[in-house]
Amino acid sequence: MDITEASLNEIWNKTINELGGQTSRPTIKTWFSEIRPVSFSDGVLKLNVPNKMVKFWVEQKLHYTLLKAAKSFIPELEKIDYVLIEERLKTTTKISQSQKTFSYYKKTSLFEADPSTNLNHRYRFDNFVVGGNNELAFAAAQGIVNDSSAKVNPLFIYGGVGLGKTHLLQSIGNEILKNHKDKKVKYITSEQFTNELIDSLKNNSIDEFKLKFRGLDFLIVDDTQFFSGKTKSQEELFHTFNFIYNASKQIVFSSDRPPALIPDIEQRLRSRFEGGLIIDITTPDLETRLAILKIKCQEKGFLLDNEILELIAKKINRNIRELEGALNLVVYVIKEKKIETITEERINEILKDYLTQLYRKITPQKIIKIVSDFYNIQETDMLKKSRKVNIIKPRQVVMYLLRDLGKMSYVSIGEVLSNRDHTTIIYSCEKIVKELNTNIELSQEVEILRTKILEL
Repeated sequence: MDITEASLNEIWNKTINELGGQTSRPTIKTWFSEIRPVSFSDGVLKLNVPNKMVKFWVEQKLHYTLLKAAKSFIPELEKIDYVLIEERLKTTTKISQSQKTFSYYKKTSLFEADPSTNLNHRYRFDNFVVGGNNELAFAAAQGIVNDSSAKVNPLFIYGGVGLGKTHLLQSIGNEILKNHKDKKVKYITSEQFTNELIDSLKNNSIDEFKLKFRGLDFLIVDDTQFFSGKTKSQEELFHTFNFIYNASKQIVFSSDRPPALIPDIEQRLRSRFEGGLIIDITTPDLETRLAILKIKCQEKGFLLDNEILELIAKKINRNIRELEGALNLVVYVIKEKKIETITEERINEILKDYLTQLYRKITPQKIIKIVSDFYNIQETDMLKKSRKVNIIKPRQVVMYLLRDLGKMSYVSIGEVLSNRDHTTIIYSCEKIVKELNTNIELSQEVEILRTKILEL
């Protein structure tokens, strides 16, 4: 059976609607918005896909769901072919998109940021790999860019180190400037904001500082957790927030934890953080990690077999930064030693060395310091035999992490913590393990701490 172009488009629209009942709207929007039906003949449905990333993702993760949905409208369907758009068309599109995307930038290299916006044009929506761990954050980011009538303000995205928060925030700024060249956009870290505030106070130019930030259409603030304890910065951010918000302009924040868990923040500022939409980005699943590795290989112009990439993706499962670090090491060793036959044993050897280096940095001192800083208590208090309420929980978390990440025996943990009895250590570790299954807040805290401890 052959199907006319008009009928095929109608069937495709019905198929997408059918998919909407089986998967999330962000997934549909992300992966199917640019796929178009080409033909149906001899049981084969041909689809045009815009790039290799979409082709890979739909084939690997969504193929059978799509096949089932399409088959309900084309009973004769046996196979779906994903066809990359012809090179001639791709070239034309790339040139057009490139001019459209980058024409508003000053001349900067790939790794430089535009000093007027702090945006780096290599961070874009189209090279952000979307998976189950970040699809809601991605959809929300696209939403505030594309649909001004449905804005959430502020948008607050949180997650551990190396999970793509900065990429997503910068993509928002870049997309806004691509579509609205007249908009005033600024991406800034909390440290940069604080430093600029200090400089303005030193130079008696606070009015210029206020004018600079309060005149923005989009303020994007990264690493919000570092405002903790900085009273003057918090005060200025609060007033800047109110001014921009009341002017119906957009604010976006990121942090390594939700607002409720950022210590030493004024309540009025915390309430502003919590007044919009709060979304987390979690650790990427295997399919997402595999897709990221494929994209990174394309960027580096270095091809590795799927089996090798899957091996890396299975071994490195905490964050994107470590994943890219492992890939860089594999590529470096292969090139440096001119390895022609890449075996699984060879890759395992390289990754073993890499993981050894990562875990070598996990010391009892590092764990104690990170937990103490997180809960805003003194390290010395952690080691004392104190029964203060604010000390008990952090100390139990330290015991658990020394056991879980530090791979220490109960006796050794007791020696580190002022010669505590090992039965106390066992009780504390088991208590945390039990609570992690029921206490969402504790689970979030431990995941944040785990990420910080394992950070490169």
